Amino acid sequence: MAVTSVEVWTIVKQRLGLADDAKKGLIYTYIDEIGLRIQHYCGIRVIPDDLLYTWASMTIDALRIEQPNLPGIAETNGGGEEIRIGDTSTAPARPAGLTNTGKMAIDAVVLNYRVDLNRYRRLRW
Repeated sequence: MAVTSVEVWTIVKQRLGLADDAKKGLIYTYIDEIGLRIQHYCGIRVIPDDLLYTWASMTIDALRIEQPNLPGIAETNGGGEEIRIGDTSTAPARPAGLTNTGKMAIDAVVLNYRVDLNRYRRLRW
């Protein structure tokens, strides 16, 4: 069997705690792009069932990199807490928008998951 983008959307929506489908179109663009990257990296035409959760996790990672302030994603980025010692305080830096260019961000996500993807990689002659 092969994984579909609908199955990935269901997992992404659940993991991000999205109450409605307001951002469905945007998230589907990431699902589709990551799916194509998996196919290209592995040299396969369909994505096997075993990569369902990997595909969903890769999509969420790409969203966190490129859309850190998007409602539903901002809450999952672990913004950190302010640390206060005496009259001095510090807090983690917060991204001010896009933190990376699209291609570089997606490439980084794919490379971070290569351990999971290499099992399905086909040699090309």
